[in-house]
Amino acid sequence: MMELLSRDDFKDTKIDPNWGPFDYLLHVVHVDQQKFQKSHNAPPPPEILCKQYHTGFKLRFKFNNSVGLKRKRNLKAVEEEDDGDWVAPKLKPKRSKKQEKSVCPIPPSDLPPKFRQLIVEEMGGRDLVLVIQKTIFFSDINPTASRFSIPFSQVKTHDFLNEAEAKELDDKNPMQVWLLDPSMKGTSITLNKWVMGSSSLYVLTNTWNPIVKNNQLKKGDTVQLWSFRMNSLLCFALLKL
Repeated sequence: MMELLSRDDFKDTKIDPNWGPFDYLLHVVHVDQQKFQKSHNAPPPPEILCKQYHTGFKLRFKFNNSVGLKRKRNLKAVEEEDDGDWVAPKLKPKRSKKQEKSVCPIPPSDLPPKFRQLIVEEMGGRDLVLVIQKTIFFSDINPTASRFSIPFSQVKTHDFLNEAEAKELDDKNPMQVWLLDPSMKGTSITLNKWVMGSSSLYVLTNTWNPIVKNNQLKKGDTVQLWSFRMNSLLCFALLKL
């Protein structure tokens, strides 16, 4: 069972007066990971050092060599919570190549310069990978579901995950990751893997609804999801085309 954080978990925290909102967010994730490691008698994770500077929309972060931040959740509980709203998809007739092209007419493009500058030059990100380009469907903006689906059938490559991360997801252990949304604001979000019958998909969930609302995502929008690394930390960037 997942343990919630309490005031005692932060008793040794030293607040830096220069911290911004993301510094506090990253520190909470770090404390949560430490608590999880201690409960499983594992060595504590290396400390995350972060300092934020504001220059318009640009952010700079400094990390030590930290491992991917993970937070275990019970996949069965997630599926049970959503069971009342999810309806098994109906089998559709096979589409021709011409029909498939009409679903996502915009060919995959390179990362826009402003995102590349922020991720690579300002944040020190590396290993940029296009994970998926897809059309937003109602299920992606349904506030009751609160999830962004990444079907295996549309994933460009699974290489955005390292071997340890792939194993965690295969073992039904969700991961806490960092997402840069279309407005270039960062937030923590949960990455999970669901298997539904013969179909598998990744999902971004838990804090997805505010991203939909703040970026006015709607049915029919075309989006891209990119992955990148800040040291060993798995991060994502969502672009609206």
